[in-house]
Amino acid sequence: MFNLMEKMMYKQSRYFAFVIALTTGFARMFGQAGSEPGASKLTGDEILQLSDQSRNGWSSYSVTTTILNYEDSELKEEGVFDVSVKGLDKTLVKFMNADVKGQYLLMVDDDMWIYMPNTRKPIRITPLQRLMGNASNGDVARTRYAEDYAAKFLREEPVNGKPCYVLELNAKRDGATYKRIDYWVEKETKRPKKAEMYLISGKHYKSIVFDRYEETAGRTLLAQMTITDRLREGRTTVMKYASYAEKQLPEKYFNKDYLEKLH
Repeated sequence: MFNLMEKMMYKQSRYFAFVIALTTGFARMFGQAGSEPGASKLTGDEILQLSDQSRNGWSSYSVTTTILNYEDSELKEEGVFDVSVKGLDKTLVKFMNADVKGQYLLMVDDDMWIYMPNTRKPIRITPLQRLMGNASNGDVARTRYAEDYAAKFLREEPVNGKPCYVLELNAKRDGATYKRIDYWVEKETKRPKKAEMYLISGKHYKSIVFDRYEETAGRTLLAQMTITDRLREGRTTVMKYASYAEKQLPEKYFNKDYLEKLH
């Protein structure tokens, strides 16, 4: 009798051990939902937050952005902008070219305006509207993707031989420039490698390659990216970033009613 019960208990213990081992194996194979596989199991949102660090300087800083617009490899126009960023949701863009002197673009939270000296009040605009070439207003003024998008880990995939996380970014606030982004982040450095932008309609709108990073004040920050128009053939825009500098920027600079006092 006791031998029979012992045998039954032994068989049950082996069965439960098998189930536990099988479950653990599947968990290791597939990882947590929305997370990358492996020991660290970073979520998509965590990867996105880390990737933002190489696209932004400090909590309050400025950077000079140069936009070069090409059509069929021929340079058509060039614009220089002084971009000031404060916190997670405030950006002021000063137009530096002589023909647009005195113009400003301001983004606060989900709201964006452009100010021109010949208008009495700032005009409300959207992040998706083109600033120059393929560069939208949001491409210049809105670079903290973790604030605008919910990230889902899809898979790992190499880009130019570098292992990358592939994320699907979906807009979670009105101020997001794009409805959806497919985003490749280098696994080792957590720096963005490329992105595919989509409109609400689902149309493939732009491709972005993050070409180059440079050491600046002890940090590695984006120095150049290239935007290719997927709706208009032969249109390419290069955005270059230089002179990153940490700055304490006055709060009044980010008030739309103060813009006329800046120039």
